[in-house]
Amino acid sequence: MSNPTRIGIIGAGAIAMYGHIPGFKRHSDAQVVAVCDTNSARANALATSHGIPTVYTNWRDIIADPAIDAVTVALPNALHAEVSIAALNAGKHVLCEKPLAMTVAQGEEMVATAHRQGRVLAINMSNRPRGEVQYMRAKVAEGRIGTVSYATGRIIRRAGIPGFGSWFTRKELSGGGALLDIGVHMLDMVLYILGNPAVSAVRGEVQAVHGPQRRGLGGWGSDRVMDGTFDVDDLASLHLRLADGGLVTIEVTWAFYGQDEERIQVVGNQGGFDFFPTFYGEEKPLRFYSDDNGSPIETIPTLPSLAEPAYDVVYRRFVDTLRGTGSVVASGDDGLAILRLLEATYRSAAEKREITL
Repeated sequence: MSNPTRIGIIGAGAIAMYGHIPGFKRHSDAQVVAVCDTNSARANALATSHGIPTVYTNWRDIIADPAIDAVTVALPNALHAEVSIAALNAGKHVLCEKPLAMTVAQGEEMVATAHRQGRVLAINMSNRPRGEVQYMRAKVAEGRIGTVSYATGRIIRRAGIPGFGSWFTRKELSGGGALLDIGVHMLDMVLYILGNPAVSAVRGEVQAVHGPQRRGLGGWGSDRVMDGTFDVDDLASLHLRLADGGLVTIEVTWAFYGQDEERIQVVGNQGGFDFFPTFYGEEKPLRFYSDDNGSPIETIPTLPSLAEPAYDVVYRRFVDTLRGTGSVVASGDDGLAILRLLEATYRSAAEKREITL
């Protein structure tokens, strides 16, 4: 490999291990040259297993390394803004994990810094490249379902609380629970399918039912502290009024007395899509509903074959963008737009009223 894009990984947790490092290693023009984590044993183990030559234990040192072109930020949400802004100011391009930041003000500063420094700021919205998402987005844009009237996205996890007692379940470090962990993905997917329409109002509700009782614990996350804190939401529901009159509902849970489920429905005045693998099966998970002269029709669309795993697309397009041959899957501006809605959801829940945007 000649003149590769040199990547530094900040954070040696699960997403770095299973996502960032393998994703970049599969790109012929990228090379992971350093990893950083305050847990030196974890950082060294990850570096050894992937043949990464340099290990840091202080993020300030890795962003100061002149041999690094770009970094990924895979840290607790509370550090996203500080580390990303410092990296951008140090001349590095940044791929940040979702959510973009803890607050809209922080996100705005991140985006402004990237523009000012002329650096790429991308956010890891890894579900956008999925075949069903791309298919529905294209068909909605073509007018296949007519004028969108309603859309809903739902992720239910029977037992999916990550890293109990770690930063995941501590509001001071995460900013929130299920809404900021999986809700950000579902909200982004649905709005992306719809072409990112303007939102005029948000109504939100959040609950913490099972987490405080240490029920519904999942396997994700590198750490678990069973006598630790859980002060975030494990269920969230948000309702969006679109500027053009459409409605969107998103429901997500970390822990729930019910079957694991993922479902996206997008409905217009001429037809509707229903992505529901739990019901239709993994092989043919999508249905299109319409009418033919008043008679109901149900068809099974053929989804596009992906040349690579959807989550790899984020890393490939990030590197391609840095090399001038592509565009990122989701920009900092995209992440900021979603963060505004997430912040409004929590504000609505706290104030028990609809928030007008």
